[in-house]
Amino acid sequence: MINENLSSSTRMLKKLPAMTTLSPEIREKRSDPVAEMMTEYGVWAFESHHTPSFQMPTTSHAFPKLLFIQEGQGQVLFEKGTTNRSVSIACKSGDCVYVPRFCSHRIIDQPNAPISLYGLGVDLSRLVSTSHLERMAPAGKLAPERVMLLGMRHRMRRLLYLVTQRTASAMLLASAIAIDTFAQLALASEKDRNPKPSPKAIRPGEPLEEYLGWLDSNFFEAISIDEAARACQMSRRTFTTRFRQRTGQTWLAYLNGLRVNYAQTLLENGDANVSSIAFQSGFDDLSTFYRAMKRATGKRPLDFRR
Repeated sequence: MINENLSSSTRMLKKLPAMTTLSPEIREKRSDPVAEMMTEYGVWAFESHHTPSFQMPTTSHAFPKLLFIQEGQGQVLFEKGTTNRSVSIACKSGDCVYVPRFCSHRIIDQPNAPISLYGLGVDLSRLVSTSHLERMAPAGKLAPERVMLLGMRHRMRRLLYLVTQRTASAMLLASAIAIDTFAQLALASEKDRNPKPSPKAIRPGEPLEEYLGWLDSNFFEAISIDEAARACQMSRRTFTTRFRQRTGQTWLAYLNGLRVNYAQTLLENGDANVSSIAFQSGFDDLSTFYRAMKRATGKRPLDFRR
């Protein structure tokens, strides 16, 4: 059954920030669908920016898919299934549509408002093994900063609720949260074993060092300076002072530096459009991305592409 009332995990995709409208020079638009490219570990994440002449034949996949409409308007037409009738769902910017596995469907754009979307497909039969995660983090107590940055209180509260719900979706979500928790710890441990060289002495266990290690892998997250200060158990004033002493930069300049460095790597080594790269790097709009890139490098994003 096609249900327009999405689950909580699906609604999370609606938190994706809206990007400003792009010029034809920057946005690569297409008149046909993106080719299916499922990874060997079972995740297909993609984007598609449509021209007014976009045409999509009826298609289906061996896995479920989510479509998050970033811009534009149109319909997702589900062909005849068990109900023996077609169903057309109107969608616009901010909507998220769930497409079950083997469900025949196609997108029909409104000609004067072609769609730009992000998509996610998951093939559960290919998901990567998690057997190595338990061996990747050392024994011992977690730093309180890491506990707060992981949101352990929120995770545990949600898990305690989910394990009481004997439904397939609740069990799946509980498993996903549990795996994500251990994977985050494993990722942090990898960073601890291979710290970045620093011109200043690093004191293990220091709250600020814990935060900086977390930031290396989470610079794209929408965390505020006040949240960062709370995670380090400092007042905002103390945090900003010690952050500048430790890094030689303000918090925002350091954060944008990490984002710009990542964006520069994507620009130099791939062919994704600027809108996608700005989004992946943690910028909520293109004007902020352009200003940060110009301030950090003296260049525009497309200068790196050339």
